[in-house]
Amino acid sequence: MSKLQTTIQFAHKKANARISLKLEEKENNKSESPKKVNKKCNNDEVAMREINGQRNLKRLSLEGDSDCCSPPKQECSSKQTSDEIVHSSAIKALHSTLPSKLPGREDKIDEISSIFYECLEMKKSATVYISGPPGTGKTACLNYIMQLPKISKGFKTVYVNCTGIKSSGAVYRKVADELMLNLKCRTEKDFQKAIQNYIQSDHRMILLILDEIDQLESKRQSILYSIFEWPLLPNSHVVLVGIANALDLTDRVLPRLKAKIQFQPTIIAFAPYSKQQIIDILSERLKEVGVEKILTGGALQLLASKLAAISGDIRKALDLARRVVELAQSKEQNGKTVSLQEVLTVVNDVYSTSVSLCSASNSTSGEPFPLQQKLLVCTALLARKHSKSRDLTLGKLHDIYRKVCGKCNLSALDLSEFLSLAELVESRGVIRIQGKIKNRLSKVIMQWDETEVATALKDKELLASILTDTSCIP
Repeated sequence: MSKLQTTIQFAHKKANARISLKLEEKENNKSESPKKVNKKCNNDEVAMREINGQRNLKRLSLEGDSDCCSPPKQECSSKQTSDEIVHSSAIKALHSTLPSKLPGREDKIDEISSIFYECLEMKKSATVYISGPPGTGKTACLNYIMQLPKISKGFKTVYVNCTGIKSSGAVYRKVADELMLNLKCRTEKDFQKAIQNYIQSDHRMILLILDEIDQLESKRQSILYSIFEWPLLPNSHVVLVGIANALDLTDRVLPRLKAKIQFQPTIIAFAPYSKQQIIDILSERLKEVGVEKILTGGALQLLASKLAAISGDIRKALDLARRVVELAQSKEQNGKTVSLQEVLTVVNDVYSTSVSLCSASNSTSGEPFPLQQKLLVCTALLARKHSKSRDLTLGKLHDIYRKVCGKCNLSALDLSEFLSLAELVESRGVIRIQGKIKNRLSKVIMQWDETEVATALKDKELLASILTDTSCIP
């Protein structure tokens, strides 16, 4: 018999012996007490635990101490998810949407709504002019009032934002469309006459709100005069509300309104938000979604005091607070509270640019241009090179500028801020704006050519990227 066959036979015998031994143990186990059985099982389990423990120790020594406790790791993951939910809820609450409450503007809401209620009860017309700097809650208050049950049921509300209107006279067509007048008018006078006939007819009261009404300025102000006279027409059923930033618009632009007492509108001025009002607004927004603890104490105080000192613009405050929360979220830090350092980081980042922008009018020509001024200058040059229309207005320039900012992934200034920016650029001699009053219809004349712009901006890459993108030109 070969050596291999002998080995195989020996292995078979050994295996059979093991099987027999196990069968005997199984039979004996039936007669043994449960205590002994448990003891044997426990011995086996202890042995297996020792083996597995050695394997785990070896594995953990390679992986490091951070993963030595798997249950806490799961808890960390759960906590991280909870923090993400808190941050996301806070960011959503800090967007510029209409909240359920408007802290700091209760008196204005009462004043305006009382005028509307009186007009409904007496069935009389009225004219209201609401003024105030950007971001002081003018439009937000009106939107809030329009949702009040008695106002929404009693009035047929027409809201027109005059910023989006290409020409002053086009406001008549826009108002007619909002009133749902099925007209076949061709001229501005036809639309104007149709609107006048409608507001004098027998129907429920009309609440006509013209936001950014200063954009309707023209040479003789005939359009603004005709609109402000609508509430004075016989049997008129309209409450006219004009909204703009300038406090003296009616006195400066419409002096004829002073001639008769009934022509003079009720003027309601909105002041910039104070530090405490900004704190109340931010806290209330976060409280509505149950995350008010994310921005408290010194961090909230610093943010509010900075905004109140600079502009009192609540839209900027909301934007700044949102950036702070986004910064905290990006750091994936433990805890749900924004730190003071994060507020300082965002404030310094945002307002270092704003300060240079505001002081640019006093700078020398050799000082570098701030980014927003660069964008405006490049946009003006782009419009002059590729626009089919020879006349470039501030309104058209702003439209192109917004598209350019979108392509560059930058936030664009609103129209009122853009007009101030244009005046800063004009002070440098780059452009010239015709007319004493700067509005959407003011014409812009480019004073520098492309070579001069490239030399002054010291940013040829930005200039080239904007000038080659003609998709921004309408």
